[in-house]
Amino acid sequence: MTHRCPIAPEEPCTPPALDELRVLALGLDPLTAAVCLALAEAGVCLLNVRDPAPVGTADVRHGPYPAEFQGQPRELVLRTLLRRRSPRCAPLSAPELFPSAAVPTAVVLHTWSVPGDLVADLATASSPDLDPALPTLSVVRDGGSVVVWPLTDWAHRPCRACVASAVRDARRAFRGSPPTPGEPLLPRQDGTVAVLTRTVATGEIAGRLLSHVLRDDAAPRAAPSGPPPARPPSGTQSPDGPEACLVLRRGLTILPLAPDPRCLCSLAFTGP
Repeated sequence: MTHRCPIAPEEPCTPPALDELRVLALGLDPLTAAVCLALAEAGVCLLNVRDPAPVGTADVRHGPYPAEFQGQPRELVLRTLLRRRSPRCAPLSAPELFPSAAVPTAVVLHTWSVPGDLVADLATASSPDLDPALPTLSVVRDGGSVVVWPLTDWAHRPCRACVASAVRDARRAFRGSPPTPGEPLLPRQDGTVAVLTRTVATGEIAGRLLSHVLRDDAAPRAAPSGPPPARPPSGTQSPDGPEACLVLRRGLTILPLAPDPRCLCSLAFTGP
């Protein structure tokens, strides 16, 4: 089914189909790889994945990467897994071919991760030259914690300093006792909490991408079949709303995180 905008004002807009969704995934850590596989299972066929880093021991232990592919580029291995998961999926690793924001079904998933113990170990795939207006969902994974930003455009995605600040805040939020001066801020041990976090966050992130692109703008014009949805209380609105903030998940616990006040990146979703 092809997405078609209405010609007359009273004509309904045909919502796009799942196979029209175009996702560019930058940074293929175990969490993002699982999100891409979930999107393929949902019917998304046009996945552009980019991360030339080799599959490491942690990727095999914590993610969907098989042990026999260890040492091969993540993007190559994930394309193989996507084709195995869904024969209709046609993944590629060519960000330069990703469409501009003129295509309403295009969205970017930009993922950072902390492979080591220190915040300075923060890493992601190299940033390609993309349309600055492309909708972008930014995520950082640090052990058993995942932080998700509100949706922005590519030009206003969080910078490295903002991501590092969010990682530090996430570690402080779940630290048992305050650190002594000079003590490194290390992550808590993974264990079963990290597995639970990745399982839940995978569905949440995939859902965010699907709901953004496949949202039916004509739905509010139709007569509601039941009572109107309850208005969320102040401070708990959608991450795309005026009270948007960073969302920290660890296990089944969700906490809001304030953006770094020393950086202007947050103006993309908090306003002046």
